[in-house]
Parts: sequence; structure tokens; C-alpha cells
Amino acid sequence: MALAQSAPPSATPNAPAPNSQAAPAPAKKSPQPKTQAEYEAYKTADSQTDPAKLEAAATDFAQKFPDSELRPFLFQRAMGQYQMANNPDKTLEMARAVLKYDPHNAVALLTAAQMLSERTHDSDLDRDDRLNEASANAYDALRYSGEIMQPPNMAPEQFAGALAQLRGTAHEVIATVAFKKLDYFAAIKEYNAAVAEEKEHTDPVVFLRLSVAQDKSGDYAVALVTVQKAIAASEPNSQIRQLAEQEKSRLEKLSAAQAQPVSK
Repeated sequence: MALAQSAPPSATPNAPAPNSQAAPAPAKKSPQPKTQAEYEAYKTADSQTDPAKLEAAATDFAQKFPDSELRPFLFQRAMGQYQMANNPDKTLEMARAVLKYDPHNAVALLTAAQMLSERTHDSDLDRDDRLNEASANAYDALRYSGEIMQPPNMAPEQFAGALAQLRGTAHEVIATVAFKKLDYFAAIKEYNAAVAEEKEHTDPVVFLRLSVAQDKSGDYAVALVTVQKAIAASEPNSQIRQLAEQEKSRLEKLSAAQAQPVSK
């Protein structure tokens, strides 16, 4: 959704302002350029297809038009392009740039949360700060997901599915942060919330992580059921399938040991 949401659906200069007395809509109003010069400069910057060049163009545009409502769209496009290019550091940088101009941008909030939660390690000196930022961003992504505008090229059912996936991913991030903080019961709750949102589209990684959290909490029987879902949802010979099979073997041994009566 990052790329789909990165271009405003309408960019006509001097468009009339919406009626302030009208009933509020759940989504944001479409941003508008204030002048023809701003509109032309936006189109020129938006035409860049290389992420580094687009970032430079977005920075230049933001400097030339410091009051423009279109600034976050350019940085969001750069964020999406860096993400597709597998450049997490620049993806996070661009997500933060979007949030500088649009603090309620649910897509950027979630992207930043993902980058932080997945790339924070116990050895990081700023580990707690990064995890707290990730969790706060994910909660805000859930809070502001209703403000996302439906892209004109996306069917309503596709948009509803994308929003469900966004909310599910936000719960995944919150769960991952809880897991890294050793709060396994909170992690289980949030992974289950992710599954409830994503339904049949749940990634096998989510099932595996939920199973490990259940394992850590000592609920081996439930964890064994969950890891079977990870195996069923994963591709044969994939890394996730191998990890799930290993977890299944471990859980079977733990369940068998737990079922044995204690000798007196």
C-alpha cells in the first residue's frame, strides 16, 4: 500500500476547500497544491523512478515549498521504492521523513515500526528506545488506519483486504516487541489478533512465532497445534518449513515428557 498511497488522487491547483459544516469523513481529504508552480514541481519530482533521485527531488521540493501538503507523498514514494530495493536503513529514514510532515500516516508509521522491530537486537545500546518507538508507531498505525484514503485504482474489496493486512501487521509488530521483551503472554495475544485480522492470508512466519511464544509460556499442546499451521501454510523445503519442523520435533518431545507421570 505504500506505493499505492504515495500519489494523491487529485492534484488540481486552486481547488475549493471542503465545506467545514459537512459531516466528517473517516478518511483524510485529498491534499491540493496551492499554485501551478507547486503542482508542476511536484509532477517533476514525482516522475523520478530511482529511489535516491526521488529522495533528492523530495528534499528539494520540501525546501522550495515548505507549506505544501504534497511533501509527504514524495517521501512515501521514496520509502516504498527503498523498501522494494531491500534497503531497510533508507526505508526507515524515509518513513521518518513522511511522519515529519504527516504524523498520522498509518502506512509510514507501520513501515517504521516494522523496520525497528525486525532490526533491533539485544546487543544494541538503544535497544529499548527502538523497541518502544516500534510499539508506539504500531499502535498509532492501528489508531489512524481509518484515515487512509482508498487509491483510485484499487477495488473496495482489495482496499478492505489491504487495511486488514495493515492492521494485522501492526499487531505482529506489537507481538514481536513483546516477545523481545520476554512478555510471552502479550506476544501470544497480539499474534492471535494478527491472525484474526489476516485470516487465510496469515503468513506462516506469524504461526511459527506464535507457536514459539506459546512454547515459551509452557503451553506445549497448543503450540504444537499452531506449529502445524505454520507447516501447512509454508512452502516445501523453505527455510520457514524447516524451522517449523524443528519446532514441531521439539514440542513433541516436550509434550511427551510433560505427559509422563512423575515417579515417586
